[in-house]
Amino acid sequence: MKNIIPTQKEGNKLNCFESVEFSNTETANQAFIKAAYNLLSINDWHSITEVPAAVFQLVDSNGVLLKRPLQLHDYIRIDIPGPGLPRTEGYDWVNVIHMESKNMNEFKILSISLKPCPDPTDHDNKDTAHFFEGIATSTLILEQRTNSLLFQYAGRNEIPNTENHKIIDNIRNFIVGAGAAIGASYPQWKALIKGFANQVKDLDQ
Repeated sequence: MKNIIPTQKEGNKLNCFESVEFSNTETANQAFIKAAYNLLSINDWHSITEVPAAVFQLVDSNGVLLKRPLQLHDYIRIDIPGPGLPRTEGYDWVNVIHMESKNMNEFKILSISLKPCPDPTDHDNKDTAHFFEGIATSTLILEQRTNSLLFQYAGRNEIPNTENHKIIDNIRNFIVGAGAAIGASYPQWKALIKGFANQVKDLDQ
């Protein structure tokens, strides 16, 4: 875990956990496969969350929606509840900077790490298009140990992004980023992690 989650250096951090226990390893194996599919199905995160929350969309560098599992270096366009980023038509953007998968008999792990990035559809503007600075990361981890599945979200180095060229962007990011820094983003990520767990917990029945 320590190698997967980036080091906390400055700003705030956030952790969310959920776990599901199964009666046997075979069922846990099936649950891991389903949970891994859900983790990589970015366009379905909103429905998995089951509550009003941010909408995540997997898109290419032209903003065209992609209907496939997540891949390294992909872009994710985010429509969060509340005020959107003015210069990006209301969207925040992250890039997939790391993916890791391990399968060692009764131990399996799948993780993805996301990082705020510039809007890839606007080549002339290199400002980070997110309410957090580019140093921030969001890591989602799915882990199986024998009969157990663990779901984790780890936010690191969360600092409001107020170094943009446009003042209105800085004001919006300060408001949203400051709210997230004091816990406003916790319900979003907790609901998503819990949604992943809920999708597989009935496989043992």
